[in-house]
Amino acid sequence: MAGRAGSVMIGFILGGLDLDCLALTDFFADFDHTKANAMLADLHLNQHDRIGAMSKGTQEKMQLCLTMSRAAKLYLLDEPLGGVDPAAREYILNTILHNYSEDAALVLSTHLIGDIEKVLDEVIFLKDGSVIRQVGVDELREETGTSVDAYFREAYKC
Repeated sequence: MAGRAGSVMIGFILGGLDLDCLALTDFFADFDHTKANAMLADLHLNQHDRIGAMSKGTQEKMQLCLTMSRAAKLYLLDEPLGGVDPAAREYILNTILHNYSEDAALVLSTHLIGDIEKVLDEVIFLKDGSVIRQVGVDELREETGTSVDAYFREAYKC
């Protein structure tokens, strides 16, 4: 779903609700019903479908559609690719890339770096709740001579 923090519009995903797909959208003045319905139609979903009756992967895609239908200034996406099959990952990544507001910031957490590396501008690596590295992806590649995914795997290997 999405919410308002002060005067900054933030889009985020909220789980655990068994409502119609578009049940809460009237709360958000920046919600684009046309965009949402188009994305839901791509998934062969109707706005009156119940969230609780959907598979986990379909719920993830539906919630992403609702989030990306906001004209937010900041999108916070926590593991949007986790727990879904590779075909769904591609759909989710394309949905994110084609539907976020151009003047917005997008913060995406994931362990699936290889799936998203091509679209990253900057990365922040966290360990035990602390930032261990924040760097532009081009700078990281030039400095290490490796991909972001390879750096990630080396930094977090057991």
